[in-house]
Amino acid sequence: MGEPGARAALGFVRAVAVLASDAEVQVAWLSRVCAVVDELVLEFDQGHRLLATFVERDWIDSGALPALAELDRQLADMGGDHQRALWTAEALATRPEWDRVRILARAALILLP
Repeated sequence: MGEPGARAALGFVRAVAVLASDAEVQVAWLSRVCAVVDELVLEFDQGHRLLATFVERDWIDSGALPALAELDRQLADMGGDHQRALWTAEALATRPEWDRVRILARAALILLP
């Protein structure tokens, strides 16, 4: 696999935008792409691993890193088999953990290009 391109950075920003969206928008997005709730985080996680490259190439401002790290921590705290109940369409609309994800994603999104 080669170096990530600008398209990967754009996909990462899109992932943050989807995480920042209201639950209804998230469910509609999942329906449109025929995906499960886990997919909301997959593209974010892939991009998060490439943040150093995105910053180095000036595709992502380093000022967004703390907000993105906090969002990543929240999502990590929601992982694991004991948290499976969080990963349903119903949970997107009803669980406070997802409200926190949206708040953190919105805070990060305003710092992204």
